[in-house]
Amino acid sequence: MTEAPARLIVRDARGSEREVEISRTPFNLGRQSDNDLVLLDNRISRRHARIVQEADGYAIEDAESRHGTFVNGERVTQQPLKNGDQINLGVSDAYRLTFLMEGAVLPELLEQIGKATDSRAPQLQHLGLLLQVAQVLHRASALEEVLTKLLDSAIQLTEADRGLLFLANEDGELRLRLARSGGSFLPLDQVTYSNAIVERVVRDRREELVVEDELTGRTAQETGVLPAKAHGVVAVPLQKLQVTDSSGETIRQTLPQLLGVLYLEARLQLASVTGLDREVLQTLAVEGATVIENARLLRRAREQERTQHELTLASSIQQSLLPQSLPETNYFELYALTRPCRTVGGDYYDVVALPGGRYGLTVADVSGKGWPAAMMAVMLQGSFDAVAAGDPSLDTLFRRVNGLLCERTPPQMYATLFYGVIDPSGRFDFVNAAHPAPLVMHPNGESTPLGSSNFPIGMFPQATFERQSTQLQPGDEIVIFSDGVTEAQNTSRDFFGDGRLAEALKATMGLPPQERCTRLVETVENFAGLAPQADDITVVLVRFAPKR
Repeated sequence: MTEAPARLIVRDARGSEREVEISRTPFNLGRQSDNDLVLLDNRISRRHARIVQEADGYAIEDAESRHGTFVNGERVTQQPLKNGDQINLGVSDAYRLTFLMEGAVLPELLEQIGKATDSRAPQLQHLGLLLQVAQVLHRASALEEVLTKLLDSAIQLTEADRGLLFLANEDGELRLRLARSGGSFLPLDQVTYSNAIVERVVRDRREELVVEDELTGRTAQETGVLPAKAHGVVAVPLQKLQVTDSSGETIRQTLPQLLGVLYLEARLQLASVTGLDREVLQTLAVEGATVIENARLLRRAREQERTQHELTLASSIQQSLLPQSLPETNYFELYALTRPCRTVGGDYYDVVALPGGRYGLTVADVSGKGWPAAMMAVMLQGSFDAVAAGDPSLDTLFRRVNGLLCERTPPQMYATLFYGVIDPSGRFDFVNAAHPAPLVMHPNGESTPLGSSNFPIGMFPQATFERQSTQLQPGDEIVIFSDGVTEAQNTSRDFFGDGRLAEALKATMGLPPQERCTRLVETVENFAGLAPQADDITVVLVRFAPKR
């Protein structure tokens, strides 16, 4: 078995945990969507820290973050990592990361196993330690390997001749999952066992010990029927411990969840199971259930991690569809940025070069979030750009793309879209398909909204779209944004709104477009504070500045 890579246990502010493998280095951590570990908290820097591999292990480096990187409560710029180190990025009430390495844990546990014979209860200690080893091993192994280790440990402890492991599925139905004897697998369809014993364990949620009387050959419990050749059976329920919740004067207990049944059978040595006491059985049940539950949780975490990886890959594809560079002309300056609220978002912007030195500017916001919105954004961008590149009239452009979307997307999927064409004279023709009204900012600080009464694109097949025009003067700016700006909310559920947007833009009048966009997004984030980003944020700023 190959050694598992180092990993991080990621615990968020709500207490939810997931596991992330450090599969490559440098391993970047931060808020930006292209990090290896994306942490969605506005106080965490876009590129906050990185984990690197050195000759003697791993180390964490701060990436000049705003609030710093902390290891075990101490702020660091560069720090070697050891097993169990606690990492915080900037603030202690957001994410808590635990650094773990397999190599640091296994030798210690194996060394303890070697010393277990000094204990007064060596069998019991052997069990606990062996199951701890299984818990560590399962982090890098398939669930099957974990279950095999658990079953073999139980057989070794009890000196049973064979063991069976039953697991409950998602519906609570019990199914035989593994059968082992002498270190080998037994065919599940040929295994015999006592249904009566298993059913009683499931019903009563307590261990069963059924032993044949050596003189009479009858079992100690008349209702416990032993299978052929078996002289003794011990069966143990594997279940989550009861959870007690006390609120005021009321104490409530939840029924333990049955995870499975461990069934051990003695065929040759009757004494192998009769010598087990209740403490050993209870320990076997608790530790076995812990291993199974942890393995299941890990499997779910890895599935989530795989999904996250797929979304991150999709995000990189979507980012590659955005303009790799923005045009430089002798009559306008342009800057744009987008920040998805999840790994993959539904906002996008684009620039299309047109005949006569003109340019078409697009900002769209697809309904929904995540993967479906991103896929529709990709389709919308491809179809819109293909039609727009032919330079049709704006009403023809929107009619064709709207028809395509209505034909090939579900009714609940649509997009708000703003598209405008600017020419060297400052004429700006546009269609606003229900998108938040962009602002034309004048040098004196006043603004003019570019709103309309059009429907979103992709909603109604027969919809028509009104074209409008405005004349830009030197120094005028067009600020196009998505509703992630104006509809951003803080912890008090207040919206950022049009008023704060106008104030933020006035406060940065005269600055270059790039700095204006960046400061606007920072203002929105500072307003939201600890509230999570609820929607994608996109800002495009065009400054009409003809050179003479």
